[in-house]
Amino acid sequence: MFALFILLFVFACDNTPVPDPIPFKIVNKLIDLNNLRYQRLKFDGGFAYEDGGVRGLIIYRRNATSYLAFERNCPFRPMDACAHLKVDDSGFFMKDSCCNSVFDFEGSPISGPAFSPVLRYRVSLTGSLLSITN
Repeated sequence: MFALFILLFVFACDNTPVPDPIPFKIVNKLIDLNNLRYQRLKFDGGFAYEDGGVRGLIIYRRNATSYLAFERNCPFRPMDACAHLKVDDSGFFMKDSCCNSVFDFEGSPISGPAFSPVLRYRVSLTGSLLSITN
């Protein structure tokens, strides 16, 4: 019995960091890709910023039939006022200038202190209408 207690105690002392949760906000956006505002989304690798979520959305086009939508709230210390993602000027990754975390366009962290992926929303395409929900 004592050995079981020791094992439970040892495994309960996990030092794995636990991220702060990003606050929940309902996302229900419908975007017409024919709107000139979304001209960049007509090309692979194109992106657009959109209102919604906690700090806004980044919409990214993989190809003509595949789009991704990310929360702009950085997952590393998301309650910090400056925890705000933007697409780097190169267009190859997303970056938070507050903590200098860098994320690929799958949402995975590739450098910096962030260890959690960027929050992704569901995206579906019907004709030229892009629906983004959580």
